[in-house]
Amino acid sequence: METTTFNFTNAELCQRGDKIAVVYQRDKAEFLNYGYPVETAEKIASKTEELKQFPSDEYYEGVQQMATSEKNVSRINLVNNLIDLKNRYKLSYDPNSPDVKVLKLLNPNKYNDNDLVQKALHVYQVCESRLPVLSKRMVTQETLDAIMADRAALDDNIDKQATAVTQRREKTIERKRIANELYKLLSELCEVGKLIWKDKNEAYYNDYVIYGSQKAIAEQEETSELNSDS
Repeated sequence: METTTFNFTNAELCQRGDKIAVVYQRDKAEFLNYGYPVETAEKIASKTEELKQFPSDEYYEGVQQMATSEKNVSRINLVNNLIDLKNRYKLSYDPNSPDVKVLKLLNPNKYNDNDLVQKALHVYQVCESRLPVLSKRMVTQETLDAIMADRAALDDNIDKQATAVTQRREKTIERKRIANELYKLLSELCEVGKLIWKDKNEAYYNDYVIYGSQKAIAEQEETSELNSDS
């Protein structure tokens, strides 16, 4: 799985991208001598904006949580209806009747999601052929159809939850790729910028040095101002 090649936040990386875009625009003539076209400033701005606009992991986490919540609701509905049907089924037959054993429905809460989907189909098939007996306990075709509807909803929501989990993982990888591309570009330009202004212009040189620091830019600039006043 792709990892970031820097140790600060994407927000800080974007902030630094904005700063380097500005100083590069100022120094584009000098960078031209190192083989960097004037369009590089636009490239910095474009890559920085791409990362800014990319949805955060919190967004995709929210999508995943919503899908999980919907899945849980549909599961609860199916479990409750299966428990109710199980109780009515047991009341319809003598405890020693072979029909009681045919149902083979233990505590529905104990089944995992996929097993619950399969068990609901089994219950439907068992009960459908026994409706004449079950009807005295108010079990009807509509009762069974409702269980199948709950089953379909759970099955669908299981898929949606899995899709949301996969999407979050894929977007995490994509976000890191975009961030790493921006970081690589900025790192390269900062190294060249330092070469350009070393022993020539300390202020311009420092515009590129601060990129290597782990401090936030605002914190760095405040420190720089304090040093200049002393």
